[in-house]
Amino acid sequence: MAHPADVDHGATLGSSSRIARAYWPVPLVRAAAAAAVALVTTFSLDHSSMLGLLVFGVFVLGAGVLGGVFGAARLGGDTTSRRFFLGQAAVSGLAAIAALAFAILAPTPPAYVYLVVAWSLLSGLLELGAGVVARSRISLARDWMTVGGLTVLLAIVFLAVPPDFTTNYSGAQGVSGTMTTSIMAVGLFGAYAAIIAAYLAIGGITLRGERNRGAASGDPRETGRVAS
Repeated sequence: MAHPADVDHGATLGSSSRIARAYWPVPLVRAAAAAAVALVTTFSLDHSSMLGLLVFGVFVLGAGVLGGVFGAARLGGDTTSRRFFLGQAAVSGLAAIAALAFAILAPTPPAYVYLVVAWSLLSGLLELGAGVVARSRISLARDWMTVGGLTVLLAIVFLAVPPDFTTNYSGAQGVSGTMTTSIMAVGLFGAYAAIIAAYLAIGGITLRGERNRGAASGDPRETGRVAS
């Protein structure tokens, strides 16, 4: 998580701790979208490609488009990081449109798997890149690298899922069923969303606490901070 102690207060951006404290609502917005997807996936009996495409579309709209645009607006004068997150928002917007189109026209396991792979690879690399570029300037970079790395890992895991896998199974007490690509893929995405939701929520709460402590202590760096 982000720690003000890691911040270079002489950075040319003015105060990187001020930027981090202004940024606190962004991870919470992204966490809310991820948590909603994780809950729907966990409690739904339908793990079809149609459901996968729909919840994926909701996720990229909330965590990607809204989170990217909102995050860029909260980064103040850090134009380099802003470009990364606006790029991530654009990629997520295209992915949301594609998810809706596939849900209507071709809700198939390969469509779902390859769409998630394309989005997670591009979006993850953009967020990872934002963290790497900003790692010496802003404490938020650590969280960006972690989330970006997890998102790239999602692409790698999805590539390992066979696009046309189907097998029957039987368990104890005569329980039987069929495991398919869509069941595996939707479950994996739900697990990713749950991990991201927890990590981002902790990050947002941590930044909010640091902001409140800075304001209560009369920290001069809080004067004139970005409105929150």
